[in-house]
Amino acid sequence: MFLHYFRFGRTVDRNLWCFLIFIKLIVCCLVKTFYVPDEYWQSLEVAHRQAFGYGYLTWEWNYKIRSYVYPFVISIIYKILAIFRLDFPEMIIFLPRLFQAMLSGFAEYRFSKWTRNNLTTAFLLMNPFWNYCATRTLINTLETSLTMIALSIFPWNEKDKHRSDFIWLVGFMFFIRPTAAIMWAPLCMYHVYIFKKSINQLIKDYFFIGLCVSGIAITIDSYCYGQLVVTPWEFFKVNVLTNVANHYGKQPLLWYLYSALPVFLLIKLIILPLVIRHIIYKQKLMSKPLISLAIIVWTITIYSLLPHKEHRFILPLLPLLVYLITNFNYQAYVSKKFKNIIIFILLFINFGLLFYIGVIHQQGSTKIMHYLRHEIDNSQSDVDVMFLTPCHSTPFYSYVHQNVSMEFLTCEPNLQNQNNYLDEADIFFNDPMAWLEKRYTNSTLPSLVVMYDNLAPRIKGFIDNYRLILSVFDSFHPSTKRGRKKGTNEMLSTPYCFRIFSQ
Repeated sequence: MFLHYFRFGRTVDRNLWCFLIFIKLIVCCLVKTFYVPDEYWQSLEVAHRQAFGYGYLTWEWNYKIRSYVYPFVISIIYKILAIFRLDFPEMIIFLPRLFQAMLSGFAEYRFSKWTRNNLTTAFLLMNPFWNYCATRTLINTLETSLTMIALSIFPWNEKDKHRSDFIWLVGFMFFIRPTAAIMWAPLCMYHVYIFKKSINQLIKDYFFIGLCVSGIAITIDSYCYGQLVVTPWEFFKVNVLTNVANHYGKQPLLWYLYSALPVFLLIKLIILPLVIRHIIYKQKLMSKPLISLAIIVWTITIYSLLPHKEHRFILPLLPLLVYLITNFNYQAYVSKKFKNIIIFILLFINFGLLFYIGVIHQQGSTKIMHYLRHEIDNSQSDVDVMFLTPCHSTPFYSYVHQNVSMEFLTCEPNLQNQNNYLDEADIFFNDPMAWLEKRYTNSTLPSLVVMYDNLAPRIKGFIDNYRLILSVFDSFHPSTKRGRKKGTNEMLSTPYCFRIFSQ
């Protein structure tokens, strides 16, 4: 049987752990495409500036709404590389992803031990969207990995009700990404409900651990910011009180149901209603499947009420969704032979999709930066680069690792509540030639320019000073802000263009 190869529960734990990490290392080498800017601008770029003293910080870091905990860990990796003089660009790019890959592999191992279901392990291992994200330096990926580990040590059973070590991970998740409280608040309330200790012990567990986690996180943030900072409070003031997230787009109320869930589960979404019905009517009250279902419904409901939505925001729910889908007696509905055929089909679809989104889809952004680094390294004179692209369309200094002048079109939100506010990228794409003529009236043109080819006809007078040296096919680059492809409503499935000043 096909599932025989996924019966990891019968092998030594160490072999399971090593196998899952090995798979994640393969995925780390395979996935080389661009997903969202935060993969670089909220982790690698911040760590690069912290370790090497130069780089760019987005507006969030000026307003102190992001925690340095994750970038601080990456900056330690960078510092170690620098000490041993191994800080080559390839190492700067690859090692943080290697760290995240190993953490994701360990998280899968812990999750498999928690579920004790071979089918769950196999389906999570094959899930294309999880593999697409699992080795990326996204805060959401880190949150998902920590969530799987925390779920595995959460006191689900009566015999484990006195365990409180999961609070450490929940505390760090809250500082790293305060919205983690949406998912974990109900679980913590459930923990308090089943807690049979005295009130003093309960206070000790939550207050003492919370105090320790807060002390560590606030110390790291205050050290990196150079002043006392409590980032969750700053996050609340900016993101909740000002509705700044609306600047990055609004989606309909049911967006997560018809967009995110199909991406997470693919054709397995078809059986989700049947699984939910089975859990509601067949599972005991306070069972793991029923609690997991309640957490999923609660979390998606709260996130659906927020105007700005992205798939990655509910990525921590993906393991629970896979758990629910596989926590079902399929043999009552299909034969073992037919089940294995379905799994083979899913295996083919999942790995085919992973190869496309990991190798081909949106690969222009990273390829252009590799070429740009080569061009800078081989330049005989000082180089300055201008990105005439939607903001944050590529990685930045973490991929170049050279302290050269680089500029891009910014897209900071309207935090000052100005009337008819337009950010720099909006102004540029409204009239690019007027912006360029004003910007370079009394200054030298940049040595290198990066842009999408659909911009070229609109700035012909400017690019006549340049020659095309590279064009990279960028398969289906979506219209997302930070970003959102400003100045156009269509999806950008065009070649990525790179032009150099004619000497």
